[in-house]
Amino acid sequence: MREVERIASQIDGAYRDGFWGGGPVGGLFHSLAASEAIAHPISGAHSAWEIALHLGVWHDIFRGRIAGQDVEDTPESDWPMPAGATDADWKATLADLERGLGALVDAVQGLDPAKLDTLVRGKGFTVYEMLHGIPQHDLYHAGQVLMLRKAIRGMER
Repeated sequence: MREVERIASQIDGAYRDGFWGGGPVGGLFHSLAASEAIAHPISGAHSAWEIALHLGVWHDIFRGRIAGQDVEDTPESDWPMPAGATDADWKATLADLERGLGALVDAVQGLDPAKLDTLVRGKGFTVYEMLHGIPQHDLYHAGQVLMLRKAIRGMER
């Protein structure tokens, strides 16, 4: 297996399979009803829905950076607000997140391995470092979603 395929597997696996220490990011999102996903049970924290939208934004940013674009986030784009609050809206958000993740995984798999050691355009880190940061970023936020779910439902195991 080529290195880019291993990295793509880590990115996809964090969302779909989880890791040795916990469940998958996608499973956490899918375990929530829309009313839970939009709730703010912890003062000052983002909702699970906002986190799902945030991950989608960053998957798009990473995909653009893989393509060599000088992609920046803005405070407005970094943490978008949900456009609706229904179960259908939540399901659409998750479907969009999964489509974007699939496109990101495809972009990583199609990456020329020689580009792994190049600097990301306009950044002080390599493509390799950025790619390894993607599942780390997703799993970091999965921990937040788990805490939000526990705050909503009580201290479940």
